[in-house]
Amino acid sequence: MKKRPYVICLMMTSVDGKILTEQWGNAPAITKLLKNFEDTHETFGIGAWIVGRATMEKDFTKGASPVLKKGHQEVSREDFVAGHQSETFAIAIDAQGKLGWKKATMHGDHVITILTTQVEDAYLAHLQDIGLSYIFAGEKGIDLAIALEKLYTLFNIEKLMLEGGGHINGSFLNEGLIDEFHQLLLPIADGTAQTATVFDIDEKAKRGGATLLQLEDVKKLDDDVLWLKYKVSKS
Repeated sequence: MKKRPYVICLMMTSVDGKILTEQWGNAPAITKLLKNFEDTHETFGIGAWIVGRATMEKDFTKGASPVLKKGHQEVSREDFVAGHQSETFAIAIDAQGKLGWKKATMHGDHVITILTTQVEDAYLAHLQDIGLSYIFAGEKGIDLAIALEKLYTLFNIEKLMLEGGGHINGSFLNEGLIDEFHQLLLPIADGTAQTATVFDIDEKAKRGGATLLQLEDVKKLDDDVLWLKYKVSKS
């Protein structure tokens, strides 16, 4: 088996497994509950985290359009490891190069974006100009196993926090690439039928039956929040 980071999925959910917090309103009691996620994240001490394009766009790049360098560009489809001093990483899975990056760091973390080879030359040229690292992991779609192997070998990332959204989490789960699942179960009932859940897997891509988990620990946090820790069964 090729080496890859140890993957821990950390998600905050309602009691019915929903993850889109904007559905829950902005009452002070709700805002206080949501703070549990960042507090818990910090306890792991893991310097690399990864999310999907939609989550990165919504929560971090704020819908910025992709930047294309002007002029004629020809860029080879080779991984680009930019010079950086950071030991922490913010990683985005962005198959088509739709995220609008203006700088190569996020809250002090060096940004790595995972792309397919179909991304435009002008987009890659811009990423090189701002010193943002990128790796290729497929031609039309992202091969997560390849992506993880490159994160390990090129950036020495041994542990990785996976933090959504539902489709990315589901893809990792479907490929057997999650080692631990940590769920912050908030005392909130969402109740909306179409809201994303922790793991959303397209029925056409689903492999086998359900994934078995092994409960390792349960902690009750403040405000009736439960922290559930599972190991993912590899059998």
